[in-house]
Parts: sequence; structure tokens; C-alpha cells
Amino acid sequence: MFAKRFLDENYDCAEYLSRYEGGHYDEQSFLQLVLPLTDVTISNEHQHLVIGHAGADGIEFCYRIHKPGVWAFYPIEGRFQKVATNIGQLVEGWSNGTIKV
Repeated sequence: MFAKRFLDENYDCAEYLSRYEGGHYDEQSFLQLVLPLTDVTISNEHQHLVIGHAGADGIEFCYRIHKPGVWAFYPIEGRFQKVATNIGQLVEGWSNGTIKV
């Protein structure tokens, strides 16, 4: 597991650490949208902090080092797309259908 201080200083993820450390399961889509802190990983290739999955095509929700917001990483194309300003917006947008990948 990573030190919370390291994660907060490098990935701007204070909201995740304070409100979503236990993860978030989306019942509508039967998906562990946000991973519990014990399951997060840092990508070896791009150094992004993987905090969740979209459930298709290996798409990951993540924080990027020193870049604000929550991002979707599309591994097939090797590209990032900002999907939310914060994790609360990700959860809400996923639930109401305004965030799609």
C-alpha cells in the first residue's frame, strides 16, 4: 500500500483519501467503479494512479501525477481523457449517465 501523504502530494487525490478510501460500488452497473485504497496501483508505464475501472476494454479511471482531475486511460489507444474535476463528479456522472467511456 502507498503512503497517503505521497499520494496526496503527487496525485492531488485528497478527496479520494478522505471520502472514497473504501471505494464505491455502482449497483446500477454492477461495477466497482472506485477501488478501495488497498487495491489501487500505479501504472509502470505512465505513472498514473489507477483508482477504478470502467468495466470494458481495460479502461481505467485514474489520477495523473501533478495533473488535477480524474482521468480515463484508454490502453488500446494509449491516451488519457479528463472525465471529471473530482471523484465526486465521477461517481455522480457515472450514476446519472453524463460520464460515459
